[in-house]
Amino acid sequence: MAATQKKRREVLSEYRCAQILDAARNVFAKKGFAATKVEDISSAAGIAKGTLYLYYRSKRDIYMAALREGILALYEETRRNVDRAQSVQEKLRTFIFTRLHYFEENRDFFRIYHSDLGNLLTASGGVSKNFKDLQEKQAQLLESVLKEGIEQRLIRPLQTTAASFAIYDMTRALIARRLLSGERVKAERDAEFLTDLIWQGIGNSKKPRTRKVKR
Repeated sequence: MAATQKKRREVLSEYRCAQILDAARNVFAKKGFAATKVEDISSAAGIAKGTLYLYYRSKRDIYMAALREGILALYEETRRNVDRAQSVQEKLRTFIFTRLHYFEENRDFFRIYHSDLGNLLTASGGVSKNFKDLQEKQAQLLESVLKEGIEQRLIRPLQTTAASFAIYDMTRALIARRLLSGERVKAERDAEFLTDLIWQGIGNSKKPRTRKVKR
C-alpha cells in the first residue's frame, strides 16, 4: 500500500510540474521574465500560489526548469532523428530541420529561449554552467556528424568544434528569422537551403584519388 501511495504522489508531482511549466512558458513568452509574477503563473496553471511553491522555490527556478525541460526535449528529438538519417549530408539537414520544426511547434518556448539565452549563459553560479553544458551537448552532436564526414572524406579537414558552433548559431539565426518575420516558407525548404549553403563551405571538393589499373 505504501509503495502504491508513493507512486501516486510521484505521478501527481510530475503532473503538477508539467502543468506549472506549460503555464510558465506561455506567461514568460507574453510578459517576459521581469514583468512576470508568480501569481501570473499560478493563475495560468489553475492552482493556488502556495501549491506552486511546493514544487518550485522561486520565479527564477520555474524559469530555469521550463528552459531546461525544453532544451532537453529538443536534444533528444534531434538525436533520435539524426541517428535515423543515413548519409552525412542527410544528418546535417536533419539536425537543421528538426530544430526548425521543433521551435515552430513550441513557439512559447522559443520566445523565452531566444530572448534570454545570452543572459543565462553569462549568469553567475552553477546555473550558467548547467546551461553551457546543455548547449555544448547539442553542439557535440553536430560535431560528431562533421567528424564522420571528415573520416569519409566528404568534408574537408577543419576545426570541428568551431564549425559545429558556427552551424549551430546559423541554425538559431534562421529559426529567429522564420518565427519573428512571420514568413510562410516551408521548414523543409529553409533546411535544404541552409544545408546546401553550409555544404558548399565544408564539403570536400577534392575527390579521393583512385589508383589507375595498369594494362
